[in-house]
Amino acid sequence: MNDRPAPSQSRMSSVALPSSPQARSSPETSSQEAFEIVREGLSYASRPGHGRSLVGADVDWEVVQREARRHRVLPLFLRRLAARAEGALPSAVQAAAQEHRRAIRIRNTFLAKELGRIARAFREANVPALALKGPVLAKAAFGDIAARHSVDVDVVIPRERFSEAGPLLRGIGYEHAAKRAGLTGWRKAFSLYLDGQWEFTRGASFTLDLHTRIMPPGYAFPVDLTPFWERSRPVQLTSDVTVPGFAPADRVLVLAHHGVKNQWRALRHVADVAGVVSGEPDLDWSLLRERARALGAARTTRLALYLAHDLLGVDLPSHVLDWVQDRGIPRLGARMESYLRNRHQKDHLTYRERVHLQLGTKDTLWGQLRYGAHSVLQHVRSHLL
Repeated sequence: MNDRPAPSQSRMSSVALPSSPQARSSPETSSQEAFEIVREGLSYASRPGHGRSLVGADVDWEVVQREARRHRVLPLFLRRLAARAEGALPSAVQAAAQEHRRAIRIRNTFLAKELGRIARAFREANVPALALKGPVLAKAAFGDIAARHSVDVDVVIPRERFSEAGPLLRGIGYEHAAKRAGLTGWRKAFSLYLDGQWEFTRGASFTLDLHTRIMPPGYAFPVDLTPFWERSRPVQLTSDVTVPGFAPADRVLVLAHHGVKNQWRALRHVADVAGVVSGEPDLDWSLLRERARALGAARTTRLALYLAHDLLGVDLPSHVLDWVQDRGIPRLGARMESYLRNRHQKDHLTYRERVHLQLGTKDTLWGQLRYGAHSVLQHVRSHLL
């Protein structure tokens, strides 16, 4: 679940969206104004015809594109804006957006095919494997594998089956990533425990992050994959590729933790949660709340839902909204929203803010201590390995 850029990301994300003629003679759109345009374009609460009003404004599209790339939502933003603009999108902008979507679709179709090969290899070896994020999330949340840029593919398998993964993946052309290749013995075991994942590559074009747990040990997810596997649902990516993915409630829990793990540093994390929730009108909220409580992850889940509702207008049932807005979550959510709105000035949270976010999203003292211990071990690892 790394947020590193793909080798081809700069090429695929650098579609030049021209400024409107009006914008060329007006002051440049500020980064904060661009953020609001991107947020409104993604919002599920946008008014009818609002896309036309955004397009009709004096907008410097280069600034808007830069802000959408910063928040890693350019494909989704362009897709939703084009649908809402009702033909009012400037022709040059529309052409550039279509080219961008085409590039994303080519890349993600390749990833989907490769994910199908990996899933088939695990299935034939009788190793349970669930796809995380990537094209699977794009299809599950937004109905289109081209709606979300994907860097690599993440797959989670039971920890006790990891020893089988290396030979199995070598059989289909994979090898350990360079940063992992020299790790053996206790160093390998220590690294695998702390990260909960191991990277494999196939040539220079494809990276597989193979997870042995859904989240690193500093977070609430259990090691046992069995309940998630038993609840999994098939996700059809292409006409000939279908892979197992998370059940909707489980996917919300995974994305909520992924947002906290990555410090909610991009609007994409919020958009992912919003897409899953909005795309599942029959989501079992009682079940989601119960699983969050059982994991000790209620605060993490409530924060994710708060951001999806407050920033992107996702509709939540009244009883869920009451749950989300209780016990300090709005205050923490407001801090994250301020950070997102000012990402052009602030690349990372301060150390104090990161600690506050991590500890503030743990339900119990034990959860806070577990995260603290994991952080200490990460520092120890940086000196030993």
